[in-house]
Amino acid sequence: MAQRAEQIWCDETAAVRREELGLLDIRDLSGAQVSSVSQSLSLLDLDRDFVASRLAGLAAKEDLQCRGATELDAEATLTWDDIEATISSVKDWGAFIEAARAYGRWIATAK
Repeated sequence: MAQRAEQIWCDETAAVRREELGLLDIRDLSGAQVSSVSQSLSLLDLDRDFVASRLAGLAAKEDLQCRGATELDAEATLTWDDIEATISSVKDWGAFIEAARAYGRWIATAK
């Protein structure tokens, strides 16, 4: 799921990403506020809360699509909450990020 969220992030136009950065207080892994967008800015370079939100949103959207639902409902909200709780429980965030990146590299070479 992290790789799908990363791909969606990379596919967004710079204008969309700039707008999102302008509306939200998004920070990088060191805690510094991200104020500009570059094509090389990875979703995985951003702080855990933002990544959790993007992954949870993606999971809820996929849940809705699989069930053919058109509006956010209790089941999709539960999926969202479960993903955020799972990410909050990751003890070594750096290891999680590296594993997600390694998986992305493996997928890229397998194609």
